[in-house]
Amino acid sequence: MKTINLKNEISILVNKLQNKDYESVINKATILLKKFPQNDFLWNLKGLALQSSKKVDESIDCFQQALKVDSKNFAAINNLGNSYKRNNQLVMAEKCYDKCLKENSENLNSIINLANLKVILNKYEEAIKLYLKAISINNDVPIFFINLIMAYQSTNQFDKSLELLKECLEKFPNDTKFDKLMSFQTSYNNNHSHFLNMLKKIKQENLKDENKIDLHFALGKAYDDMKIFDQAYENFEKGNHLKRKMMEFNINDKKKLFEDIKSYFFEYNFSNKIKKNYSKNFIFIFGLPRSGTTLTEKIISSHKLVSAAGEINYINNFFGKYFVDKNRLNKETISNYLQKDLCQNFINFLEPFDFQNKIITDKSLNIYWYIGFIKIFFPQAKFIHCKRDPKDNCLSIFKNLFEDGEGWKFNEEELIEYHKLYQNIMNYWNDKFKDEILNINYEDLINNTKSKVEEILNFCDLEWDENCMQHHKNKSPIKTLSLNQANKPIYKTSLNSADNYRNFLRKIYKNFG
Repeated sequence: MKTINLKNEISILVNKLQNKDYESVINKATILLKKFPQNDFLWNLKGLALQSSKKVDESIDCFQQALKVDSKNFAAINNLGNSYKRNNQLVMAEKCYDKCLKENSENLNSIINLANLKVILNKYEEAIKLYLKAISINNDVPIFFINLIMAYQSTNQFDKSLELLKECLEKFPNDTKFDKLMSFQTSYNNNHSHFLNMLKKIKQENLKDENKIDLHFALGKAYDDMKIFDQAYENFEKGNHLKRKMMEFNINDKKKLFEDIKSYFFEYNFSNKIKKNYSKNFIFIFGLPRSGTTLTEKIISSHKLVSAAGEINYINNFFGKYFVDKNRLNKETISNYLQKDLCQNFINFLEPFDFQNKIITDKSLNIYWYIGFIKIFFPQAKFIHCKRDPKDNCLSIFKNLFEDGEGWKFNEEELIEYHKLYQNIMNYWNDKFKDEILNINYEDLINNTKSKVEEILNFCDLEWDENCMQHHKNKSPIKTLSLNQANKPIYKTSLNSADNYRNFLRKIYKNFG
């Protein structure tokens, strides 16, 4: 019988994990664990492969098995926290990170993971302290600084983020993420030192595509600031093209999902749903990116009776995980979950956020896919759909670098096709639910702010609050690409912005002009 060299086998598995061959790691580790069930390293290794394969529940079981073998396996504890976080079990995740840090207060993985969790919970002051602590331990890791800068930007601390960005551009000259972050809060002219520096960087040989993407989007923004729109478009187009090449996406998958949804709700009777009294009520704010959702949430959450959850994506993640399988509705699992109290589960999930108000806004953009299901679980919720002139909306998406894996955002033809699909989806829901969805035009909100704010508050059964007209004074953090705009008073320069690109976005103008 062949003797197993366990040390050698584990070394092979570690290499396979690093090369993202997760299935091989899972299969081989499963075989080895039958012979070596008391090897906590193997349990942890298998758990990491499962976690990376999005089999989060199974990964939790593995990390727990590792801890049964060795309760002080802090790598497994930290990884268990990460799986709990992915599973929206945020309290359990925090306990894991705290346990690691209680044993070793300088455990960098746990410090950063806890800081990232605090960002999710909108507890930015605590997150910033943790990022600063991580940097004090090791100041040679770019992602520590990137996270800290983003935390400063999200909380309107632009002086601090600018100071840190200047340091990091010198300290990490080859990390273009800092260039992209700098572009967020810079108004460029053709002599701006950072603009000139980016022009040099983009000409470097052997520059990786991911670095080119950052620089092209940042340079596009710089040329846009200078109103040199042909150069702006050229850079945006190059950045989008490179980004799209990296992504797997098929618009037909989205179309099939919409057909499934229409079929499912064709004769569904929503009147059977009994309304319950919950400790929280919800206002769902949604639409395409760059359509005014962040501004709308800022306005509503400035009301004294409302708290903002932001782009929390709990609902999207739930339906995506349990109701959709390979871009098709899974009717079998849907029937199993319809009896669950998702509203109460959501309220439980929000407990560590410490929201003081009963009314909570959730600005998870693409919940327009799941409005029918949300109406089942949240019959008392309010729905506010934000829309914008399609040309301006498409341009604004085209000009921004998103990191959510949605490939349609990086190709003009797909952007047009998806926008039309989105319009069909919203026409469908508006027809089905009539006056139960408030549709707000971004242009109307900008041009007739007070009357539109009154309309929104009336729809939400809220009394007038003058604070809603001072939304830019609202200190709630912003995690989206709109952080610069939504922290300012109402301005009109974004209206008809696509006109500057009329000669370049010909397909968009042909379809929406």
